[in-house]
Amino acid sequence: MSVSTNPSDTSYELSRGFQLDPRDHAAALFWGLLLLGSLPFLAKYCVAMWNQDLYQYFPFLLAAVGGLAYLRFDHRIRLPQNLWSRLPLALALAFLIAAAILSSSWLGAISFILLTTSFLAAQRAPDGRSLAYLAIPMVMFIRAPQLGTYTIMARLQRTTTDMSSILLDVFGVLHVQRGNTIELTSKFLFVAEACSGVQSLFTICFLAFLVLVYQRRRVWLTPLYLLLAFFFAIVGNVVRVTAIALGEDWFGIDLSTGIRHELVGYFALAIAAGMLVSFDHLIGLIPWATAKSVADGTHTGTVRERAAASTGVDSLDWAKSLRSLGMVRQGTIGVAILCGVAMLTSYWMTTPDVRPVVATDQVLYEPSPAFLSDANLPISVVAHQASRDPHGDRNARHGMNSDVWQCGIDGNPGQFVLSQPYMGWHELTFCYKAQNWKMQSRRTVVVPGIADPIVVADFAATDGTFGCLVFTGVDSNGEIPRTPGHSPYSRAMAPFYPLILDDFAETSGTAQTLMLQYWMTDAQPITPEAKQAVVDTMTKIRQYTQTKLRQDYQATLGETGTSSPPPSP
Repeated sequence: MSVSTNPSDTSYELSRGFQLDPRDHAAALFWGLLLLGSLPFLAKYCVAMWNQDLYQYFPFLLAAVGGLAYLRFDHRIRLPQNLWSRLPLALALAFLIAAAILSSSWLGAISFILLTTSFLAAQRAPDGRSLAYLAIPMVMFIRAPQLGTYTIMARLQRTTTDMSSILLDVFGVLHVQRGNTIELTSKFLFVAEACSGVQSLFTICFLAFLVLVYQRRRVWLTPLYLLLAFFFAIVGNVVRVTAIALGEDWFGIDLSTGIRHELVGYFALAIAAGMLVSFDHLIGLIPWATAKSVADGTHTGTVRERAAASTGVDSLDWAKSLRSLGMVRQGTIGVAILCGVAMLTSYWMTTPDVRPVVATDQVLYEPSPAFLSDANLPISVVAHQASRDPHGDRNARHGMNSDVWQCGIDGNPGQFVLSQPYMGWHELTFCYKAQNWKMQSRRTVVVPGIADPIVVADFAATDGTFGCLVFTGVDSNGEIPRTPGHSPYSRAMAPFYPLILDDFAETSGTAQTLMLQYWMTDAQPITPEAKQAVVDTMTKIRQYTQTKLRQDYQATLGETGTSSPPPSP
């Protein structure tokens, strides 16, 4: 194919804009109806994305992919004809069916991403090559599990604090680092989850993918761009935290709150983006790193074909176009439309969740010091201590906000902790392993007559002390989160269940889970009888907590005039 060098061809193309070729009516109808079937899922999913600051770049993502596709395709809409376009389409249909069965907007969004990939793989640039590479940025349209995001936050917190402390040493700033807190002579700076840089990380990853496809870099360079996006995001966040500390120490300016804090954040993001663009420019100097292509929208054949076809454009004949698609494609459209209708029906029949959306450092439920005593359980309470300092050097085993009771169950002294809030089920065994306790076993125990299990984990310390952790969780509406097993499959799938089932915490971007734990230690291994006594009591404490939370939830429903289905036992 030749490249047009006649400026009149290009100016004609730009002045005419896009006009649907009569030969493409069937293809346009096919893709349009498939998109229509996905819209009910996308509507709910986009609302959930917008509720979370991490993903508020997604409108720019969709606009960028759509804009590049429009500028780079040859203005002929094609049906899927090869394996690279048909395979994503088949997977998209499978995910859409699963999304309709489970009423899952997250699975519906994955279906949309695969549908977009199939569409782009079927389309062609003026030089005849596929546009499938433009689907790479759509990876950032997938919402990650809250638990995974929380893990990234924690690691970024520590990395940022450590590197900022090193830089402050270089600048000669007197300070002490304690965990995620930098103690200056005049102020404590806590690198909170919101300051960990995870939002900048997601944004820079999106920009990295966008630069990759905009500059037509080779697809196999994608992992390198992603790796460097992580590095540049961390560097930018270290600059932000260090700048806040220097502003406080050198100039007495508080940059940790308000509009100043936001401006420092944008400045750090700009630095990270600048480093990314600089790296891309360096990659562009390597000849084999960029895919060669003709200029956008200037293919002579395409312009002249459309110029000839534009004199007699037929109106879209829906029936004729639909018949020309064939039975298989008609069936694909039918399944997609039915899935969309099923999702709309689910919207109409589902009672809305009216729980308040809270931040990850707020308290969902405020227990009284007599919480355990009022439960009328076989537990002897010795003392109670409440911690409401989420930005302090908190106990890693107890979370942001905790209530701790020193108590005893069946003669076994221990510590009961109600900690909150968490973004879904929180695997507390990780917290103890981080405190140098070696886990010997973990299992789920089911009490007869109770559907949801309790987790029991045995630990040992290097000094010969034995420990036993018994824990469970309750959501803010009184429901019990799914308790994962200890198999590799269970642990791998556990973070995805709330996403797949459109859990309220996932769709609202909030923390809605309280964790209950009982920790006991002894010089000898904890006996099975002692563990069983604690399991029985923890089951009753969980039921008591459920009752309290359901009462609050029902009161909220009453204020809004919303009815609620009966809770699960």
